[in-house]
Amino acid sequence: MTLYVFDMDGTLTAPALPMDADFAAVFYNWQQTHKSYLATGSKYDKVVKQIEPKILNAFAGIYTSMGNEFTVQGKIIYQKKFVALPLLYQKLEDYRKNTAYPYKQYPNYIEERPGMINFSVLGRNCPHKARLKYTAWDQISKEREKMMDELVHLFPQYDISIGGPISLDITPKGCGKEQIAYHLREQYPNEKIVFIGDKTFVGGNDYKLAHTLSLLPNTQIVQVNSPADVWEFLKLS
Repeated sequence: MTLYVFDMDGTLTAPALPMDADFAAVFYNWQQTHKSYLATGSKYDKVVKQIEPKILNAFAGIYTSMGNEFTVQGKIIYQKKFVALPLLYQKLEDYRKNTAYPYKQYPNYIEERPGMINFSVLGRNCPHKARLKYTAWDQISKEREKMMDELVHLFPQYDISIGGPISLDITPKGCGKEQIAYHLREQYPNEKIVFIGDKTFVGGNDYKLAHTLSLLPNTQIVQVNSPADVWEFLKLS
């Protein structure tokens, strides 16, 4: 048996948007004959807005908040907590206040999730057009990359990665997506594990999971850029 583990934003869905209806239909049919898991940095309540219930229930399990919460068919199996240093919050407030981003900012810029913090200078309650505008600006300014580098230096006890197109993910050391690899391997000592994600590169929020799996036997990492890439891969599986 092979286990298939999927990132969500940028992999099964466009970032922050519902799963495409046509893709959802073919993905659900594929799930009927394959064992699949979801592994995302998003909160569970965001997942249910992007993926329809029958697909969520067809997953063998759903890892949210970078694996700090694990749910099976709507029932929480475990959930971790994270109490960050006040100095970290102060630094994030400084980033928000002093950003060079010249356009409108939105609420919900420090989002506490089980076992982690998601930070966005833009603010998560932004419309999709503002998300695209910030993403384009960040690709040139490298603001998130610069913030990440500084935070890694200031707070070595935390793992910081680029999360999605507008944010940073912050967890205690060892509580990023890599924990999903260990949890799955404990449950399935011998089965092949295939991970499909859009940010498996260094600094991306899929990297920790991809890298950890690559160190374990009988695993495969598949880098994709969209649901269309996912479907091309699944046609062969």
